[in-house]
Amino acid sequence: MKRNPRIVTFLQYLILVLGLAIFAGPLLWLISTMVKTQGQMLVYPPEWIPNPITFSAFSRLFEKLPLFPSWIINSFIISTGVAVGTVISSSLVAFGFARTKARNKNLLFVVVIATLMIPQQVTLIPLFIIFKNIGWYDTWLPLIVPAFLGNAYFIFLFRQFFLTIPLELDEATYMDGGNLWTVYKSVVMPLSVPILITGFIFSFVFSWTDFFTPFLFLQTPEKYTLSVGLELLVGTQSQDIPSLAAGAFISLLPIAVIYFFAQRFFVEGVVLTGTKG
Repeated sequence: MKRNPRIVTFLQYLILVLGLAIFAGPLLWLISTMVKTQGQMLVYPPEWIPNPITFSAFSRLFEKLPLFPSWIINSFIISTGVAVGTVISSSLVAFGFARTKARNKNLLFVVVIATLMIPQQVTLIPLFIIFKNIGWYDTWLPLIVPAFLGNAYFIFLFRQFFLTIPLELDEATYMDGGNLWTVYKSVVMPLSVPILITGFIFSFVFSWTDFFTPFLFLQTPEKYTLSVGLELLVGTQSQDIPSLAAGAFISLLPIAVIYFFAQRFFVEGVVLTGTKG
């Protein structure tokens, strides 16, 4: 039976529209909510486009939470530090697994990957005791420093990408008088920009959206991240839904901007990772 191309095209577009409605619907409702007044939230049936449109929710948000701008800056500093530390440390470890001839490196790689099966909750209490005893409690150090010690997920991600780079480039570098550091710095890293940006985005987003870790290690409100601060808004101003929506929109905005400008590298990094290994 011959398929009608028009019907196939129509079904494809229908599936895409349904998928867009499922994923974009909550975001559109969030935007609609943040430009409403508290009285408009009680209107039935709900209005997608309120009349009039107001941005008073943002002013109420900053009035109720005067530390909100500081929390945004804190989150940027912490998330950027985590992303940079993750890319540097994980790429170095992954380079060792992918490009060196170390003995038992495959066994060590299995051990590293096996750590992914350890639940985070198992290590939180020992980490809390350690950071408390060395005086890091209520500082940003427990949030940033561990990122400079490597991450098993990103080690795996980087290693799989590094394996796609031809080994002949390493041999040519050695013939020109280079060493392992030269291969890492001048060969592997410049050719791995897509996966490095992908790792940076992933780790930045993971840190930006993390609530439990900053909530556990931070006590002073001035040091809070945005995720912890928004939870305070939920607890104290749960009736002001437009303000909650405004805060949620602000927290999503940096992530959306990063994905928008880095999507080409993001897609390329994900597609090429794992094609060899």
